[in-house]
Amino acid sequence: MWYEQPDILQKPHMRHWCDQGDGLRGYGWYSADGRTFGRQNVTENYGTLSFDWINHGESWTAKIRANVKTRYTVILYLAAQDRQSKFRIGRHLRDIFSGKTELLGDIRLGVSVKNEKQVLHTTLVWDDQLPLDRLNDLILMNTRALESDRGLVYQLEQEKPFNEGRFVAVQLNFWAAAEMEIAFSTNHHGAKTGAEFEKELVRREQDFNAHFEDSFTLKDKNFSAMEQRMAKVALSNMLGGIGYWHGFNQVQMPGAPMTVPYGPHELLSAVPSRSFFPRGFLWDEGFHNILIRKFDPELSLEIIVSWLNTMSENGWIPREMILGVEAEARVPSEFIVQRTNVANPPSIFYVVDQMLDDEKLLAKHGPILASMYPRLEKWYKWLQRSQAGKKKRTFRWRGRNATTVLELNPKTLASGLDDYPRASHPSKEEYHLDLRCWMALGSRVMNRLAHLYEEDKNKNKYTQEASALADFEDLVNLHWSASSKAFFDYGLHSDKVKLTKKPVKGAPGQSVVNKPRLGFVEDVFGYNSLFPLMLRLIPHEAEHLGHTLDKLVDPEHYGSLTGPYQNKAQDAFTALKKNLVTNMAKEFNRTGYIWENYDDKSGQGRGSHPFNGWSSLILMIMSDNMDV
Repeated sequence: MWYEQPDILQKPHMRHWCDQGDGLRGYGWYSADGRTFGRQNVTENYGTLSFDWINHGESWTAKIRANVKTRYTVILYLAAQDRQSKFRIGRHLRDIFSGKTELLGDIRLGVSVKNEKQVLHTTLVWDDQLPLDRLNDLILMNTRALESDRGLVYQLEQEKPFNEGRFVAVQLNFWAAAEMEIAFSTNHHGAKTGAEFEKELVRREQDFNAHFEDSFTLKDKNFSAMEQRMAKVALSNMLGGIGYWHGFNQVQMPGAPMTVPYGPHELLSAVPSRSFFPRGFLWDEGFHNILIRKFDPELSLEIIVSWLNTMSENGWIPREMILGVEAEARVPSEFIVQRTNVANPPSIFYVVDQMLDDEKLLAKHGPILASMYPRLEKWYKWLQRSQAGKKKRTFRWRGRNATTVLELNPKTLASGLDDYPRASHPSKEEYHLDLRCWMALGSRVMNRLAHLYEEDKNKNKYTQEASALADFEDLVNLHWSASSKAFFDYGLHSDKVKLTKKPVKGAPGQSVVNKPRLGFVEDVFGYNSLFPLMLRLIPHEAEHLGHTLDKLVDPEHYGSLTGPYQNKAQDAFTALKKNLVTNMAKEFNRTGYIWENYDDKSGQGRGSHPFNGWSSLILMIMSDNMDV
């Protein structure tokens, strides 16, 4: 935690959780490998702070450099969630925390500050109820404005301090630019400090830079220095944002009046955005690992196994993993409960498909992939069973609200494309294009896994199913509009729906101008219509590919295939790639951030920031990688 010391008697404005609402001028990991080191800059209104860290076994060292022009405070703390762990405060900064934990045994944390005598430090020990979702409130509750030789300064002060506790904090007050080194160590591993820390940090960053170039080969592609910097930030923020969670989800079964805790679970996962979505999202994790797998396939494997470990007995995986009070504190209450009939796109199958093409990974970690197969099979069968449509080989996302009149187009949270326009009147007659494509991908991966890991008599158990769902003629019959020359959803739909205010007092409601009819939802062409292209279900000689390309798509993986549309595909990819990279780099230079989305007219970044998610896949596009 840190804050600028107020000049008057007022509550300090604490920085703690990574929060978009803080309005920082810039921050993010610019060099991080997700395992052994990271470097991050934070630009405040009153100066900059830089954070570097490395680990050594169970120990780690971090260095904070503050280049500021005001009085400011940095607070370091340790918090334990179990009641067995206890921490104590030392007399000097170099041994400020010590204690014992069940997992690590004896631990120590020391702080080294240049000109320590010029730094005012105060401490806090707490062993009462520990509000993990409001630790900053606990700090402020024990903060007082006290006189010092530097004037009025906000400091930690307890009326009745504990001798030891599950929470300890030290506050350091600075009056000028400063540098501090924090070393956490156990009996098993000592932390690297001083010159040894600096040398190791340099070595690890050099290794990262070399591996980055080996993985993405950007140097000879004529990108500007700013574009290359953006690319490295895209990967570093993705890897630096990987987190670990433990706890229970709040879950509700269909027809059940109450929610129940589901777990306990632990999760290792990347996040779409540290500042706005700091938790695991099932379908986002597939996008994340397209990038992570390219740089560190073993880390990607660990993450996917972690997600599969959250699966229920019947094959359901929560679409969001909101584990514990800290995670719940960052989620609007209406989105906390996970419903066991609601799915999410199985984008992880896309990453597994890529892993099966990696001979080195298969040779080294084949047993892990083999152990994943039964759980992937259970997930696939749950999707097949729970999201089935009324017609053969059709599928319908569950969870749309068919009774609401408060939305023009009821949301489809299960699809991941929450507010993408679907049939205006949800019904059991509808079926969804994107889900059909996901199931085609899933069946293809299941077929590959069965051939690798099943007994001989069962190796072909998914061959017929994979062939049926990959049948392009069947896809065309179900989802292709001959008049609009594009793929669409099918359902009960009206293209003339509006929200109107009722003549009596009340909320606005849905007003239907044209009566809905069963048919294609063909008044919108967007992401959904691109799924047959993105998941490689269109034969490269089919005229449907040409029509799709004419509607401005990203056809990169078709650009290398011979056929009548090869040149059209390559031209479209080249133009779109240039526009994407140029605009994102311009906004990165202007704002310091990669954004969730970009205005289609001005090109300006919108939504959450910094955003890891799909926006980070710009790096894969820049590398001309055929995996995206």
